[in-house]
Amino acid sequence: MVIRRLLVLFGSQTGTAQDVAERIGREGVRRHFVCRVLPLDSYTIADLIQEPLVVFVCSTTGQGEPPDNMKKFWRFIFRRNLPAASLSVVNSAVLGLGDSSYPKFNFIAKKLSKRLMQLGSQNLLPLGLGDDQHDLGPDAVIDPWLKDFWAIALRIYPLPPGLAVLGDHVILPSKYSLQFEGDASNGSVVGPYVTNKHSTCPPSSLHPFPARMVAIERVTDESHFQDVRLITFDITDSGIQ
Repeated sequence: MVIRRLLVLFGSQTGTAQDVAERIGREGVRRHFVCRVLPLDSYTIADLIQEPLVVFVCSTTGQGEPPDNMKKFWRFIFRRNLPAASLSVVNSAVLGLGDSSYPKFNFIAKKLSKRLMQLGSQNLLPLGLGDDQHDLGPDAVIDPWLKDFWAIALRIYPLPPGLAVLGDHVILPSKYSLQFEGDASNGSVVGPYVTNKHSTCPPSSLHPFPARMVAIERVTDESHFQDVRLITFDITDSGIQ
């Protein structure tokens, strides 16, 4: 049986591209793909030659510069000694997020798409260029682009027999988990709080910092239909800035 794998890699400076990448990951899970969503610089680039299906979501910073969390990838992918057919088994799609009021609108996504083709990758659909200046925002491009992408992806990797796309009424597993400090200290729960309390590694998805919640405050009026909360965590000694 073919493993239906989807890798979503993002380069994000302010978090917008990450949000879109995580949305793609969630939509992939609803279509029963085995999904991974990672910043480009957190991915082992040498493994890219073995990935069957990859979506790149990239923003452009400043005057055509890559975001901080994809700079190492950017230097590597443009090395002149990379074989021309090194990505020949990779089906890829590139979605750019930018602002057309800047001269180098979506420069990073455009250049990356061209470079992937030079290295032999098969582009599944035309480059998507989200624009903050559009009347409807970048979603005016993102939504139809994703619709086309999923149609192509499901044609290449059909749903397993007996399975259907999960509807919005199905709640996916949470990305985050909470545990009460008292329970953890009493030993009734063994998890990140205990195992990483004295970790010397920088905080990451693999080594989360067990931040203590010190306050929770409702910021919307009691009569408002939305219950929005401001939650404050103590990140002293975490190294997070």
